[in-house]
Amino acid sequence: MSKFWIFLTSVWQEAKKINWPTRKELLNSTLVVLIVIAIFTVYLFAIDFGLLQLFSWLVYPVFLRGSGVPSR
Repeated sequence: MSKFWIFLTSVWQEAKKINWPTRKELLNSTLVVLIVIAIFTVYLFAIDFGLLQLFSWLVYPVFLRGSGVPSR
C-alpha cells in the first residue's frame, strides 16, 4: 500500500471522529455571529460619523480658512 493511501485512510478515520453540530446549534451560532456583526457595524458607523462631524466642526475651519474652499 502506498503512502498516499495510508494517508487517505488515516484522514478518513479522523474525519469519522468529527462531532458535527446539530441544525439547531448551527442556526443559533449563525444568529449570534450575525447579531455581533450588526452590533459592530452600528458601533463603527457611529464612531466614523462622530469623527467626521468632529473634524468638520473643529479641524476643517481652522486649516482651510484661507485656502479658498467655501465654508459651510
